[in-house]
Amino acid sequence: MTNLLGSKPWISAVAATGAVVALSGCALFEPAGSASPSAATPAVSEAPMSQTPTAEPGATSQAAPDPASASASASPAASAPASEPAGESAGASASAGAVPSPSSSASASTPAAAGTCSAAQLAGAIEDQPGGGAAGSVYRTLVLTNASDQECVVDGYPGVSFVDASGTQIGAAAERDGAAAVPVALAPGGSVTTTLRQTNAQNYGTDCGITPATGLRIYPPGATDSLVLPQEIPACSATSIVLMTVGTLQPAS
Repeated sequence: MTNLLGSKPWISAVAATGAVVALSGCALFEPAGSASPSAATPAVSEAPMSQTPTAEPGATSQAAPDPASASASASPAASAPASEPAGESAGASASAGAVPSPSSSASASTPAAAGTCSAAQLAGAIEDQPGGGAAGSVYRTLVLTNASDQECVVDGYPGVSFVDASGTQIGAAAERDGAAAVPVALAPGGSVTTTLRQTNAQNYGTDCGITPATGLRIYPPGATDSLVLPQEIPACSATSIVLMTVGTLQPAS
């Protein structure tokens, strides 16, 4: 034993072994905080920090909305009126326009006024009055009837004159005599009458210029056309002699 301890090679070997063990122990028991930067860098993989905060359970996120998202969500609401179907707007306008105004209602409900009776609408006749003969003259009744399918109005005196076979007037036209003019509405088939007094042409002798008449030309009041009613009677060609008088047209009794 004394030989072994006293051997220098053995002591050197033991000392060398102790140094290795001491170094190894320092590496194994070194605190984590004292690791060298070169050893820590490959060992730690740091994850990138999330940009969106995670909401805690039960909490409401207060994160500000993305401007692009807010614009996108507001766009449909803003464009709603523009996307309204054209038919709906047209229907609403038609509905509003369908309500008649007071003036259009009044004009629609007011019948059009009947116009003046023209000769083309009328048929006529000359009728003898019972006991109508008088000294030198005869009283007859002139009848005008609405032969059209529309109502018309007569108002006043008709124009009456003698005509020959060619329709040319003979002598003077009838003078007016009788009651005041009254407008008369003639429904289809309705008639008006007036009294026509005719004086004998022979009463005036040679001054008359007797000429045979074949009819009477009748102008309804206010009309520009006429009708001719047949009547064969002596007339005077002298315009200074008036052989007829006529009254206003009245409703037929």
